[in-house]
Amino acid sequence: MHDRIIADTSCLILFHKIGELDLLRKVYGSVTTTPEVAQEFQEELPEWILIEKSKTSDCKIASN
Repeated sequence: MHDRIIADTSCLILFHKIGELDLLRKVYGSVTTTPEVAQEFQEELPEWILIEKSKTSDCKIASN
């Protein structure tokens, strides 16, 4: 299992559009995104999506 999953905007938008944003939580538990991605997403994020600056480069990226 990965220590941290970072979602980009396209991943969040696509899952949101098909009503399956919760699928990310079911698969990964929690998801982290950056403040820039959260702003670009333009929707309220669920509480299980953490917003913080990325501190490491060895994170798994969840994207389409």
